[in-house]
Amino acid sequence: MTVVEASAPGKIIIAGEYAVLSDAPAISMAVDQRARVTIKKHKEKTHILTTSGYSDTVARFNISKTGAIEWVDNIAEDSVRLFFESSWSHVCFQSDNFYEYNLDTTGFYAQAGGYKYGIGSSAALAVAVAAAFVRMFNLTQKVGELASQVHNTFQNNRGSGVDIETSSIGGVIKYYRDPEKKSVLLDLPENLKFKIFWCGTPFNTVTQLKKIGSLNKKSFLALREMAISVDSMLANFSNEFFIDYLKKYTDTLRRFSDDYDLNIFANKHDILTDEAKKYPNTIYKPCGAGGDIGICFSLSSKALDVFECIASQNGFKLLDLSIDKKGFISKDWC
Repeated sequence: MTVVEASAPGKIIIAGEYAVLSDAPAISMAVDQRARVTIKKHKEKTHILTTSGYSDTVARFNISKTGAIEWVDNIAEDSVRLFFESSWSHVCFQSDNFYEYNLDTTGFYAQAGGYKYGIGSSAALAVAVAAAFVRMFNLTQKVGELASQVHNTFQNNRGSGVDIETSSIGGVIKYYRDPEKKSVLLDLPENLKFKIFWCGTPFNTVTQLKKIGSLNKKSFLALREMAISVDSMLANFSNEFFIDYLKKYTDTLRRFSDDYDLNIFANKHDILTDEAKKYPNTIYKPCGAGGDIGICFSLSSKALDVFECIASQNGFKLLDLSIDKKGFISKDWC
């Protein structure tokens, strides 16, 4: 094969953020914005890395006898260099051939300012890179395992792994950090509708996760209790129960954020959360460790449309996202 293409979806956390780190379940949803990776064999006598999205990069590199990357060109953006080095460190593939590697996360960033939306770009890219490596180089590793290694190295072993699992599997999943507990695919209530909004201001997930060390077990127990309630609801749900349980969970998450200055509800997420309470069978909450994005669930399309106007008036942007049920995809050709 001379060309491999791979892609993987982004994700949002519906419930269980932070609490998943204390072995509670998280409920996560893959969304149809994909990180894309292409590896193709070429006739140049050096390897080439090109990236688009967070940073537009073109850089040449060679592979040493030990399998390490030796850059020919400087890369101005450290995170790009570190991500690719983290990816390569788990492969260290030796070959007489030379390749061009293209990493594309364009759809995960706003064109104005280049700010990230906060829908799991680094995890989606890690899964796509892993899928491309496994296919191009006939690796025996499983894509999810390799992607987890890459992502953990890049994030210094912070995080729960829910991002990688969601991007690998696709759909809506119940996830536990404990590897003995397998992820389970879920179906959201049939008549439930949602819209996803971006606040316009990026959050740094790694910075948020660094704060966790100072949090006490009592607060985690409160979050874990709510996450387990959401999990139980999804096992025996109706539409009304889903929204009711998610409202209770969101209230607990808000107190947790206030108590430990996590700012999850900053950037007017608190305003939208309160506005959603004015409509029957409707809930809004910020998603994930930071406060980049939020999701509004409702049984009423009309309520969602009205809420979209309110969100826009508060500076939020509607993201045209749906559930992605496919997980990672890879293909090759000569």
